[in-house]
Amino acid sequence: MRTSLAAAAALLMLCTGAQADNFASRFGGRNGLIADGQTTVGVGLICDTSEQALRFVALRGAGSEPEQAMQTVNSEAHKERACGVAAVAFVPDQTVQLKVIDGKLVRIMRINVVAGFNGNNWQPVQGMVQYAVIDAAGETI
Repeated sequence: MRTSLAAAAALLMLCTGAQADNFASRFGGRNGLIADGQTTVGVGLICDTSEQALRFVALRGAGSEPEQAMQTVNSEAHKERACGVAAVAFVPDQTVQLKVIDGKLVRIMRINVVAGFNGNNWQPVQGMVQYAVIDAAGETI
């Protein structure tokens, strides 16, 4: 189970690599680079609320494995998919908070999702705000 979150992310990356580049080039976005106001394509953990994202980070900081932390947040929210790994195209909104997990600085960021990848195609989304846990430019502490 510990590896299922990492495996899901790796699988999504393998499935979406070319299509993420395709989406980014078609819509003027960037693949994996966060820039204010620019559509960005990425694969990672997103949550419905900032509190859920912060709870995930707190659990990881306390030593929980990613899958376990995600399941705990979902259980506490009484929602199977309050937090999960997804491939999305999004416009960054604002940084909610910076935290440290395993000596790495991470950013909890409010994002506006504009499309999601379902394994075959990009599906447009309107009005979907999520909170992403994003590596803060590779800085380490």
